[in-house]
Amino acid sequence: MSDAIQTHPRFAISAATTYHSSFEEDVVNYARAGIAGIGLWEYKLGDGSDAERSARLRDVGLAVTYCWPLTPGIFPGNGLFSEPKDPARRLDMLCHSIRRFAVYRPEAVCILAGAPLAGTESRSMVVTAFKRASQVAEEVGVELALEVISPGPAGSMVATIRQALEVIGEVGARNIGILLDTWHSADESLQEITDHIDHIVGIQVCDRADPSRTRFDRALPGTGILPLEEIIRAVEAAGYDSWYELEIFSDDGTFGQVVENSMWRQPPLEVLNAGRAAFQAVYARAIAAR
Repeated sequence: MSDAIQTHPRFAISAATTYHSSFEEDVVNYARAGIAGIGLWEYKLGDGSDAERSARLRDVGLAVTYCWPLTPGIFPGNGLFSEPKDPARRLDMLCHSIRRFAVYRPEAVCILAGAPLAGTESRSMVVTAFKRASQVAEEVGVELALEVISPGPAGSMVATIRQALEVIGEVGARNIGILLDTWHSADESLQEITDHIDHIVGIQVCDRADPSRTRFDRALPGTGILPLEEIIRAVEAAGYDSWYELEIFSDDGTFGQVVENSMWRQPPLEVLNAGRAAFQAVYARAIAAR
């Protein structure tokens, strides 16, 4: 866990929101925008000293929230994290990433169950893999966060909170929580979310344009059709006290479909400032209506 002093609500931004910026650029821009936390993506880290990078983040007052390995699970899933294909190789990489991220003292390292593969015992393979990952996480003192992902073209093994809890229960680990993403979990009932609030270690926020042209066409909070105010109001009333993290995928052609006015093509500092202001406005309206 981060030892940074925070106020409520704790607000972070995932480095995927500034997809093409380097780690060094993110450090400067996130600090300038007054963002309290950053969700690291391993593809931005490259070579070099993780200890030095971690110290740099602490120096500018950035806590590390939800970290994404190069391969967060043994199956590729939908769109991201497509390589390598071999599940054993992917698991080795995941365990290496968990050890690597430990120096950053993150809120959690993210994992995915992925999509089931035809002709395999996918679920049992995932459970076995998560057991090993949780053991490695325990050794280095970090928590894991299993994200609930709505089904895409390849499907999803963990598409609901209940399915996530079932997998975690089969793993039998106490260091795995649930990462909720408003994009993927907007159809979950508020009762289901609040009933399991103690298992939710993070909430990622964005909005959905209408119409949404692709899974990588996400909008600033309060500019789309997701019930963000209702979700925030419900989780706050239930006692949620962890991070809200803005995560926006806005395809500029990187993943095959150009989104009009893609935020990934806009100046990163402008995106960060707009994202912070948009979340603060939604949060204020949610709390005011309690």
